[in-house]
Amino acid sequence: MPVKPEDLSFPSEDGVNLHAWRFHSVHGAPSKCVILMFHGNGQNLSTHFSSLYWILQHGYDYMIFDYHGYGTSEGEPSPAATIADGHAALREMRKLYPDKKIVVFAQSLGGAIGLRAVIDMKNEVPVSLVVADSTFASYRSVARSTLAHGWITWPFQPLGWLVMSDEFAPRDVLSNLAPTPLVVIHGEKDRTVSIDMGWDVYDHAAQPKEFWSIPGGTHTDSMYRPAIAKRFIEKLDSICR
Repeated sequence: MPVKPEDLSFPSEDGVNLHAWRFHSVHGAPSKCVILMFHGNGQNLSTHFSSLYWILQHGYDYMIFDYHGYGTSEGEPSPAATIADGHAALREMRKLYPDKKIVVFAQSLGGAIGLRAVIDMKNEVPVSLVVADSTFASYRSVARSTLAHGWITWPFQPLGWLVMSDEFAPRDVLSNLAPTPLVVIHGEKDRTVSIDMGWDVYDHAAQPKEFWSIPGGTHTDSMYRPAIAKRFIEKLDSICR
């Protein structure tokens, strides 16, 4: 099912141009909902888009974008910049799909960014569902956790600009996400971001919320597991009908 992405660019809040890929449902009919993906720390959108590529067969469009300094997006990453990028991406989705419900799917570092951005933009760009996969609510907490494991800190080495402060972390404002539904997904054997970090997200959020624990699951592999992918589609269909 080869589908060529549509190259897009849009400005972040400081005017820096961000790069995005938009994928259209292969059904040819208007999409049921649209999904905005916040990817994780490693590399750029070209290595993360495949997590949701399969969803095009189920009647959904989706967009994935790069933060400041990732891929071909301009600028340099910073805590404030990544959140501003999230705000801008949500505005772009509303511009592209003014009449569609928006779902946010956010993985790892992207979960922390996406959660905070959705909460900040709650009154301007309503989101119908947030799915937070393999993520965390506090930069300081995840830094302590990963550093404690020594050799597994390598995926987070570029995060030095983030872990000094929780000013832009979502933990202290997570309860403000409600009444937007939240699904937290986490692998029980995630050795990059401990499942305890996922429970921390869940515990700080208000209802409605769900926690999907994956026995044997590792970091950001949820959508490659047929049972979880099926459950995700069922959740989407219940929100987007």
